[in-house]
Amino acid sequence: MKGFLERLQWKLAGMMQGRRGADTLSSFLMVVGIVLLLVSIVPGLDVLSWVALIALAYALFRSYSKNVAARDRENAAFERAVEKPRKQLSLARKAWANRKTTRYFTCKGCGQVLSVPRGKGTLRVVCPKCKTESTMKS
Repeated sequence: MKGFLERLQWKLAGMMQGRRGADTLSSFLMVVGIVLLLVSIVPGLDVLSWVALIALAYALFRSYSKNVAARDRENAAFERAVEKPRKQLSLARKAWANRKTTRYFTCKGCGQVLSVPRGKGTLRVVCPKCKTESTMKS
């Protein structure tokens, strides 16, 4: 049995030679496909199963494609598209975790997110990015 599994491992490694494998976009498409398949169980949403199968098929196509340059461009475009929502989600998590000790606000000049400690009264805050001064109550 051990010999069979070793041979299978070598054959799979040989098959993936020169291919991109799973990246961020492929993983996202897999998750979306699985969620859509689960949602398509609801009566009346049968069309979602076809959309889910298309998403899963495209994710597999991307994983096994030998056109690495094109898949890298697609993945880079996806990464740029989700960069801002990821940062916002990360900041929201951080603000929630530190809600008792820190107050967050945005700079009126450049939109940079700034933080001040809570309970220190009225503070004069200087934005490190654009040097805009503002008075904030903590």
